[in-house]
Amino acid sequence: MNKFLVLLFAVLFLIPVDAEWWDGKKFDWENSTELVPGIRYAHIEKKSPRLMNIWVMRVDLQKKFRFHTVKKAAEYGQPIPTHTHRQLIIHTKRQKTADFMMAHRKKGIDMVAAFNGSPWSPWDQIPSPYASRLGLLISDGELISPVLKGRPSFIVYKNGKIDFRTVAPEEKTDDIQLAVTGFATVIAKGKLAGQKKGLAPRTGYGLSADRRYFYVAVIDGRQQDFSMGCSTYEVGCILLYLGADDGVNMDGGGSSSFVIFNPNSQKAEMLNHQPLGRVRAVGSSLGISIAK
Repeated sequence: MNKFLVLLFAVLFLIPVDAEWWDGKKFDWENSTELVPGIRYAHIEKKSPRLMNIWVMRVDLQKKFRFHTVKKAAEYGQPIPTHTHRQLIIHTKRQKTADFMMAHRKKGIDMVAAFNGSPWSPWDQIPSPYASRLGLLISDGELISPVLKGRPSFIVYKNGKIDFRTVAPEEKTDDIQLAVTGFATVIAKGKLAGQKKGLAPRTGYGLSADRRYFYVAVIDGRQQDFSMGCSTYEVGCILLYLGADDGVNMDGGGSSSFVIFNPNSQKAEMLNHQPLGRVRAVGSSLGISIAK
């Protein structure tokens, strides 16, 4: 068989017709931008399988970083006044991720990156400044929101261990320093999950198999000439491409936020782009600071 026929055979029978840029490949982090030593980020722009603009980050967990999330609202435990018919209890006050970062920096916390976190209620046509039902949310060892059965969480234990885990409602959480909960697992030990239908802006968190690296991917969407979004299955594909072995689909849609601290402007800068430039106040955010 000559070389031409061998090549033709490979094209027709060995290479999947739906192969994408993430299949069987790994992202080259050496060509990304260093935010601070131990944290690198990059912008990925693709035209396949559709127009996609993606912001990604890798955090070296062997370096001295701390994770942060929101605290209880001042009105914690009271009924959400706009939704008394649903008997929702106030857990947190909604806040834009960039404002979350700057509030921490004003307290002397050297936060350098932040992302949107958990989905929340209420989410309907009645606007509310408060959030409830965020799934397991723990901030500095304090329980903010209880477990929602079956939802996976990004967890930082008090002993320094970091992992993804689905915590059962009856479990004790005394050993957890921080927890932020997502919708569903999209990678489990290198195997992809998630739904292949439904395009939207997305946020995914990932961890490498050895738990050395934490990854974030924010995919913009709902913008025909800029970025059309992706499915939750594709969130897993992208996290796997970045180097993750496990991954979780976090809150998405208009909540997706990829924020860094710009030392030149001394301001929090949101790098991803929402339709019409709208930035949503979210129920929780996850921030990363340089430990002192």
